[in-house]
Amino acid sequence: MKIWMFDNCAFKFSQMIGDYWRSKGHDVRMEMGSNPQACEPDVDLIYIDWMDQNFYYFFNGPNADQGTHFPKKRIAVRTIDIDIWQGRHRDPSIWKYLDDLIVINQFYFDMITKETAPYSDGKIHLIRPGVDMARFTLKENRDRGYKIAMVTGNIWEAKGVFEGIRIFQEVARLYPDKPWELHIRGQHIMPEWHQFAYDKLIENTGMADRIHIVPQLGDLELPIWYATMDYILVTSHKEAFSYAAAEGMAAGLKPVLNNWFGSEWPDKYRFNSIHEAVEMIGEGDFKPLEYRQYIEKNYDLKRMLQDYDQLFQT
Repeated sequence: MKIWMFDNCAFKFSQMIGDYWRSKGHDVRMEMGSNPQACEPDVDLIYIDWMDQNFYYFFNGPNADQGTHFPKKRIAVRTIDIDIWQGRHRDPSIWKYLDDLIVINQFYFDMITKETAPYSDGKIHLIRPGVDMARFTLKENRDRGYKIAMVTGNIWEAKGVFEGIRIFQEVARLYPDKPWELHIRGQHIMPEWHQFAYDKLIENTGMADRIHIVPQLGDLELPIWYATMDYILVTSHKEAFSYAAAEGMAAGLKPVLNNWFGSEWPDKYRFNSIHEAVEMIGEGDFKPLEYRQYIEKNYDLKRMLQDYDQLFQT
């Protein structure tokens, strides 16, 4: 099968799918951007990651050729969360060319199915994300430690980083006999005033020496870094999944996750207030093997790839 993959996010999530298809002998091409004319005429499957402007221009941009280029090809799109709220799935015209829309959690599956019922029948599929468990190891006899990890990718309002700093501040105040540290991995994409406020908040905690900003890490460095942490704190206001939570748990970190709308994480891993988050970190159980086994059972990469096989008959 000849597969052409388009991505506007440097294949951050779709790379593993492309690598898998290549391992099965398929001819896979990867293209950054949104030019449908890049596809060769005999392509069998066009796969677009994220329903963003990349996706929309594919059908409506200046290079689009809906009359001859698309109808003979199978076109699949995977959507995450921010792109869903942009509402492009509500445009009836795209469903003339779209064969498969992959959604990664039940909340968004139900929402999109309801909103597009007149024209999307049978085209929406729920395939939950997967984590490559082999990348992450669980240290033997791991005891409770005091390093809290936040992994935001990009630091902006929706990631709730300010709340994370407040939670750390309260943990250190209420449990002062422990050497707590907060490690934030991410990069700023917000205006200058936002970064100034962020830096000032850290300064005002009086614990700037215990709050560490970590640069983006490569695929080989990330599992090593997780192995040095003890908790994975996710304060996002919205997520469709949270790879940070899943990869942290795969490495045995205790999850402390904001109860964002549509979350599928178990209640015992979620908090609804700063007080609850602080309590989850400072007290309660600490079961690294349980956290890893939960990801292995529910979000193993092998299962996700099997779902892709079943959908596309690859």
